[in-house]
Amino acid sequence: MQPNGYGDGRRLNASYVVESELEHLERAMRQPMMRRLNAGYWRRRVLEVQCGYELTEQQGVRIERMLQQLANCPG
Repeated sequence: MQPNGYGDGRRLNASYVVESELEHLERAMRQPMMRRLNAGYWRRRVLEVQCGYELTEQQGVRIERMLQQLANCPG
């Protein structure tokens, strides 16, 4: 999946899209029923946002927090 829609390495600067993605990821990662999707899946999703968009400093902190949380999970 190419979140920026270009597929050529350019990064999209759409803060509202990033906010929506981060809120979804944070909420989904807290849900017990979603844990059937392993940490590797969530790590890929988080990294897609990190690599596909230009992030604000706060968004970068949220991404790092999620990656640290995932580093402590099996899978």
